[in-house]
Amino acid sequence: MKHALLFTLSFLTSFYTQAMNEREFVERLQNIHPFFEQLELSTQIKKIEKQATTAAEDWIIGVDVKHKNEDARHISSIATYNDLTTTSLDVSATKKIFNSGSDVTFKHTWKEKNKDINTTRNKFSVDYSYPLLLNKGGINDRLNTDLATIDIQVNQLDKQEQAENFVLEKLKKFVDLAYAQERRVINEQRLNLANQELTLVKTKFAASVVDKVDVLLQEDAYQNAKQQLLQSEQDLVLLRHEIAIILGMGFDEVIAKFNLYKAYQLSNDNLKEYLSTNSRVLRTTDLNKKNLQRQLKSFKNESRSKLDLNLGLISEGENTTYSNSMDNQSPTWNIGLGLSYPLGGTKSKSNVEKTQIKLTQLRAKKQEQFLDVYVQATVLKEKVNLLSQMLESNKLQIDIAKSRTAEERDRYANGNGEVSFVISAQNNEQNAQIGYAKTAQNYQKSVFEFKATIDQLLQ
Repeated sequence: MKHALLFTLSFLTSFYTQAMNEREFVERLQNIHPFFEQLELSTQIKKIEKQATTAAEDWIIGVDVKHKNEDARHISSIATYNDLTTTSLDVSATKKIFNSGSDVTFKHTWKEKNKDINTTRNKFSVDYSYPLLLNKGGINDRLNTDLATIDIQVNQLDKQEQAENFVLEKLKKFVDLAYAQERRVINEQRLNLANQELTLVKTKFAASVVDKVDVLLQEDAYQNAKQQLLQSEQDLVLLRHEIAIILGMGFDEVIAKFNLYKAYQLSNDNLKEYLSTNSRVLRTTDLNKKNLQRQLKSFKNESRSKLDLNLGLISEGENTTYSNSMDNQSPTWNIGLGLSYPLGGTKSKSNVEKTQIKLTQLRAKKQEQFLDVYVQATVLKEKVNLLSQMLESNKLQIDIAKSRTAEERDRYANGNGEVSFVISAQNNEQNAQIGYAKTAQNYQKSVFEFKATIDQLLQ
């Protein structure tokens, strides 16, 4: 008994000095658990993947070097030279511009011929191509980047959903901890009461006021109370160890500062209207719809003819030396249209039809998701209200049980009752208190589940 009192004193001292509330529990969980680090890393991966989609916009540098030697002495069709060495160097820089869908190429060509012919030619050119139909405005070039942007938004919602579900499950453990603490206190009070009653009965038995059977009944009640206390202590210790590991804390620090009987006033807003606007699951589906709509635009564009406006500017010079050829440059410009059209367009038509069907599927899926989340939220809200009513009933049961215990003790003290009735009343009072705590445990968990369902648990 002395050991139990010391344990209680130590526990209560720790409670007031180290106990953590709900907010502190969640913050500690988010800061220490590797689950949240994984979520952040997944977001980083999505951002890197988006960057990779713009790789086609990088400048492409090309260098082409050639050296050719010709011995044409025995080729009658060549009369200008018998022996010729040609060295050429082509340097180019090409870039695709996603915002317009255009391509631009800068190129410099240097060609030198010597031996029988001594000339050097330099050529500078700029070529620009702008799409007028297919890929107009870079709609197809930007497809992967646009989809990656949407994917990042989906990832953000998915990250919030996963985080909320994870916190929900751990918060249930926190509620279990608060319940285990409460149950241990109730069982300890029952043991103290049983010990007091046993001492009193033994005193009365020594004075020949009661029978031996009363002592035995009270001893049995004491042992039962002791076993229940030991069981509740075991459950509490194991749960504290589990939470200590999850939070990376010391065992002695794991104490819940949480009002198990706290009542909540749930929002009276129209659930159907609120969920249709704010449900994270439905918002994710809307983003998936946006993804498909973006693909559909490109698929429809891919069925159009390829009509490009081509512009070119060339500056070219030739002389006996490199420097002289640079001084004597002749400009040339050109403009033109290039047209091509694939007959049939089988692939683009197939993609358009398939995507339109997917959009129809997604509309049906969103309706199903809305029904699921609306049913779940409605049921949980009603469950919370009913559990609230049960809590009121539990409080009345406790009052009745305490009154019954007092009456049975008075009757027994006056010699009009039996000790078994007193023990039964005391056990009934203990069961009513534990039942009250158990209902409160279910009530708190249901409140958290409801908040998670309407995406307000982490707000």
